[in-house]
Amino acid sequence: MKKPTLRIGLIRSFLVIITPLILFLYYENYYAIRIVREEVSQSTSNVLAIHITQIDRTLEEITHYLLRQIVSPDFQSAYLDMASYPETNGKYTLAKIKIHNEITAGSSAFENFYSFFAYSVDKEDFIFSRSSYTDTNNLREMLGAYLKKREDGQTFGNWMVLEQGDRNYLVRLAQANSGVYIGAVILLEDLIRPLRGLDYGERWEAILLDTAGQTLTKSVMSPETMTAVNRKLIANPQAFQVFENPVDHKDYLLVSTAFQQAPLSLAAMIPEKSLLQRLPFFQRVIYLIPLGVIIIFFFYSHYLRKMLFGPMNSLIMGMRRVVKGDLEIGVKEAETEELNFLITTFNHMISQISHLKINVYEEMLKAQQSEFKHLQAQINPHFYLNSLNIINSLSTLGENDLIKKMTEHLADYFRFITRSHRDTITLDEEVRHIRNYLEIQMLRFPEKITYQIELSEPLTRISILPLMIQPFVENAVIHGMEEGSKTFHIEISAGICQEVPNCIEILIRDNGVGFSPSILSTFNDKMFGDGTGTHMGIWNVYRRMRMAFGDQAEVSFLQAEPNGAVVRLIIPAIGAFHEMEDEENGKVDDRR
Repeated sequence: MKKPTLRIGLIRSFLVIITPLILFLYYENYYAIRIVREEVSQSTSNVLAIHITQIDRTLEEITHYLLRQIVSPDFQSAYLDMASYPETNGKYTLAKIKIHNEITAGSSAFENFYSFFAYSVDKEDFIFSRSSYTDTNNLREMLGAYLKKREDGQTFGNWMVLEQGDRNYLVRLAQANSGVYIGAVILLEDLIRPLRGLDYGERWEAILLDTAGQTLTKSVMSPETMTAVNRKLIANPQAFQVFENPVDHKDYLLVSTAFQQAPLSLAAMIPEKSLLQRLPFFQRVIYLIPLGVIIIFFFYSHYLRKMLFGPMNSLIMGMRRVVKGDLEIGVKEAETEELNFLITTFNHMISQISHLKINVYEEMLKAQQSEFKHLQAQINPHFYLNSLNIINSLSTLGENDLIKKMTEHLADYFRFITRSHRDTITLDEEVRHIRNYLEIQMLRFPEKITYQIELSEPLTRISILPLMIQPFVENAVIHGMEEGSKTFHIEISAGICQEVPNCIEILIRDNGVGFSPSILSTFNDKMFGDGTGTHMGIWNVYRRMRMAFGDQAEVSFLQAEPNGAVVRLIIPAIGAFHEMEDEENGKVDDRR
């Protein structure tokens, strides 16, 4: 599992510290706004409740006024005359004048009052304190229609709402005697007009509702909004609550208070923005907190990058270069004492490692050279013994001519071996060894072995390791040739490697029995043993190739089609490619 970096750890620590503070600030501001909202809402609700209380008191005073009219001896006779005498009688006229004067004087005592009235049932005659013809005519139609529908013996003990045209009125009736009613009428718009004069900002609304939630006064709000208000009040009839207007999707404070003297309730919608306009600081702080945190985090990161991350990254990059083998580095000193000590120590350590590496490298070169010489000498006796075994077999068979030719080839081969204990030879020299070996095998097995060697002229001058190809050719003959009349054919070719730049590939191909699956898997996994077993020749070649050419050298094993084996060697060949391009037709083709 990958461990977190120091940068991530510090950022996490910063967030662990700052996040609770941010959350606390958010909660504190949210709590403050909620408290202020509740206080303002409660204050607004109280103010509206005071207005409603004043209206209730006025309604109660009007009710008492009507009752005093009924029980007062001075007016009982007037109401009795109005009920007893015909309209043409002078007493009837005097009674109407007295009643009109009284109710007119009484109307002036009440603020925002509309009209008092008296009504003779038998004569269907009205007396109004209001003098406007239009107003009295509307009241006459509304009250006349209502009183005609009344039931005999019906009493009127409460205020009620009546509608006339586009206006709604609050009406209170009282029975003076069996033939006369007196009452009071209040226009609902007059009741709510003082409330609309309150300063609660723009777009606030005050309306009167009946007990069913229907709007009784004019409103600038849309019908959709009023329907939502009714539904909200019915579902949650609280003194004040937050209401989202479905039209403009803004929050409003919805205040609802019922009247005590009338079947009405007041609903006021005040934009929450207007209520909280005195709290701009708290609202701005909520929005400025994230910005402030980002600014602080930016400067904090810049400071950490300059004081900590920059020097740490330089130190880490220096360590990575050291891991890759680059010791020619020098990390710049830091501004902090602790990091500067680490960097100074690191630079001093690299300097010591550089000197130590030079000494160790020189010793390794000497040891590697000795091992290489040992491996090169190890393969020569291996070939000597095989050659002597072949001569011994030919002498047993009495093949003197073959022995003569074979000794000639062996003489050429051994002559080269005795004079060339070099680190490298040319590819052409290696091919000559292989040709001598194959000629010897052809003498031993007439018409049983054929071979083909094909390589470009420039490649003949490529430097390779001595006896790098010959052991694979020898293994092919020993382990690949089948018994019977089938001719064993071996091909050796060299060319530019298309997969690895600046390298050549050498292929040794035969049509023999090929590799078994287990041997093929073992060889391709580079499991050749330790150089003392049955695969000593292959192990020896691979070991010398890796020592001489490093990772650029490779050996792989394949099955040939339709049968046989293929050995592929890849080695560096710098300096041969330009010559090959100039000598496209200079191939050496040797077939036997």
